[in-house]
Amino acid sequence: MKKVFLILTLLAISVGCNKKIKAEALKQNTETVMACAKEGVTLQILGSGGPAAGNGRASTGYLVWADGKPLVMIDAGGGTYLRLQQAGAHMGDIAFLGISHLHPDHASELPALLWSDIFSNRSAPLNVSGPAGEGSDGLTGFLKAVNDMATPIDAFTRINAIEVIPQKDSVITVYKDDLMEITAIGVNHANKPTLAYKVTIQNKRIVFGADQTLDSPGFIEFTKGADLLVLHLAISEEAAEPFTNLHAKPLKVGTAAQQSGVQRLVLSHLMKLDSAHLRAKEFSLWDINSNLKLVKDNYQGAILLAEDLECIPL
Repeated sequence: MKKVFLILTLLAISVGCNKKIKAEALKQNTETVMACAKEGVTLQILGSGGPAAGNGRASTGYLVWADGKPLVMIDAGGGTYLRLQQAGAHMGDIAFLGISHLHPDHASELPALLWSDIFSNRSAPLNVSGPAGEGSDGLTGFLKAVNDMATPIDAFTRINAIEVIPQKDSVITVYKDDLMEITAIGVNHANKPTLAYKVTIQNKRIVFGADQTLDSPGFIEFTKGADLLVLHLAISEEAAEPFTNLHAKPLKVGTAAQQSGVQRLVLSHLMKLDSAHLRAKEFSLWDINSNLKLVKDNYQGAILLAEDLECIPL
């Protein structure tokens, strides 16, 4: 009887310890992991992956800090809701949220972020931009569908929705105030209306190339004068359709970066399939070193491989 009691006691202690360990791990995972510099302009990677990210990456999302304050968020893919908390950022501080296109790996966290924003002390509407639809409802339709599900609470009354018609040969000013200017241009991403953004703060310029095949007529000119260029390296040189209708291969990424004249390049939207998948070799993380070398073959500037929560000062 004593042995049974001892075993039960040890089991109870073990279960209690496991619960405590899990609770501590959960606490650590939700606390701030990486805070960016308190001065100047910094790009923080919220999500460096795509729909098949692998390696523990969140889907695509970026945060721009200015003097310790998060002002701009570009894209809101799966996992960026948590990454925003881990970065120590608050929705109430963000003035502009730009969505490049409405694929889930770029927009699926938008409802959660907007829903959480009703609890912030926002003093002005959140400016939310995204592409207008071509055969789809576009940003306003997306927001309406989400809001219909959220009733009777209108989560989006404090939003200034900016729907942008993607123009592939001309630049559009999306938003401007005393602190920053946001411009955009349309890019080719199969048949999905897609925007590349340029964020200008304190005379520093970051271009977010978005998902694209890097053959849009005005994109290279759009990148001129940027301090930092973010391009997506989703596929490998072995990729074929339909992936090549959505993304550029490494050699083309390197060529576009070189033509831009930008001295620093961030490669993001990195992707990986299970090794048993028949098309696994068509994605960038299958052999990232080889794919990175192909980019370097055509680009002479500095290359940074994006990692979640990494801070890149300008």
